[in-house]
Amino acid sequence: MGFTHPLARSPLAFTLHLAALATLSWAFVELWKPGPFTELMDSAQAGGRWHLAASWLTFLFALLHDAVPLDFFSRCKTTLAILTVPVEGLVAFLYWSLTLYDPSLLNPAVAPGEEPFRIPLSLDLAIHFFPAVFLWTDFLLFSPPFPKQARPTRIATTATAAYCLWMERCAKINGAYPYPMLDPMTPAQRSVFYLAQVPILIGLYHAANAVHRAVRGSSSPSAEAARVRRAEEKVGKAL
Repeated sequence: MGFTHPLARSPLAFTLHLAALATLSWAFVELWKPGPFTELMDSAQAGGRWHLAASWLTFLFALLHDAVPLDFFSRCKTTLAILTVPVEGLVAFLYWSLTLYDPSLLNPAVAPGEEPFRIPLSLDLAIHFFPAVFLWTDFLLFSPPFPKQARPTRIATTATAAYCLWMERCAKINGAYPYPMLDPMTPAQRSVFYLAQVPILIGLYHAANAVHRAVRGSSSPSAEAARVRRAEEKVGKAL
């Protein structure tokens, strides 16, 4: 099962996939290192690494397809990308917008009355910025558009439901929500916050395909993959 599209293979795509996997792997290593930072992250955001894991798997299968062009790897990468491209776009947009506006909305204080905890910038970028950059770059430059048989409403609803369950589970375990801005909200307000993400994700899905058409034009997946390979071969020869 899963969605399959022919994926262009090239040294440039391989380099992007390798850099993305290395960056996300480094972020995971840092998140799992024992210390005060890891303890705070675990207590405040237990299980909050799921979107990073999904992006890591997307690039793992992309890299495997670069090395061994099996249809299974192509299906896995394309299916995951349908989820991770809009989700990471939403994560990056919301996280950095709110962080610039008021960091205390997202990051809990180390102790009552103290400043909000700040993630080291390099790790913050690796978790909340580079996944979106890598995924959208790969989608726009090296991947076909999302397949027509994909159902963005179902994808957005499933992703939002998983996010909602994670938030509520964290609140039940820790006695507080992962993001401080959710604590003063009433159940109705939190429900509106969760539900608002469904149309946003659907919009990002369609926006991604629209930008893809604007950047790459419209063509069949196989013709597009062949065109990308020819263009990259010319670049490779020029270099």
